[in-house]
Amino acid sequence: MQEEKGRDALHQRFKEVFALLEQNEQIVRRHREKGFSALAEQLFGDRRYGSLLNQFLQDKRQISFEQAQKFAQIYGLNEAYLLFGEGPIFEKAHERSLTGNAQFIGGQRGNILFSNIEALASSAIDVDLREENQWFSIPGLTGQDYVAFYISGNSMSPTIAAGDMVICRPIESFEYIQDNEVYALVLQNAVHVKRVQKIYEKSKLKQLKLISDNHLEHDPFYIDLPELRKLLKVERKLSSL
Repeated sequence: MQEEKGRDALHQRFKEVFALLEQNEQIVRRHREKGFSALAEQLFGDRRYGSLLNQFLQDKRQISFEQAQKFAQIYGLNEAYLLFGEGPIFEKAHERSLTGNAQFIGGQRGNILFSNIEALASSAIDVDLREENQWFSIPGLTGQDYVAFYISGNSMSPTIAAGDMVICRPIESFEYIQDNEVYALVLQNAVHVKRVQKIYEKSKLKQLKLISDNHLEHDPFYIDLPELRKLLKVERKLSSL
């Protein structure tokens, strides 16, 4: 039963990564060099087996561990992520080339700014969310001004795990903060990813309470509003499942 669950999780991660590679034009259907036939030749040793990829994506068949390992090698993926759900999706050396190739999709720039800095969920790190001008898109997420970065640390576990990528959008006013939702808070050269509660004093918003989901290891703490340089709402995560 455990082996079956692991195979199901692997299959879902494969489909998630496959969709991301398509969005970034690493895989282009019916393309001679980037299409299903070309991938089938590398993955199965025969261009005629491109239909197997469709069967994987339609859940008619599941990719094997050996095939997933080879798929990871072809596209520079982190094998530990694809096989076991551990760590980031892409190898460090590949992150730069992937996001660079994804700057223009269908003739337009992607709508998600990727930061190669990993934000620690358990503590803060130096960060400049726009230090590199790298963009990409994922299915179902429209609009502009999104920011994405990887998480390290376990303070938001099990909701957000180390190696997950979070995708956030800026919040322009404290009025839009919803209690107990997850936000990325940019302080002085630092980022925290936490649940937030508003703290009022005489009907005036004075502080924010930052709460970790892993409350057994990480205590909540408070920040004053002037400490906050930027606030972003976590809208999506690319998870290890």
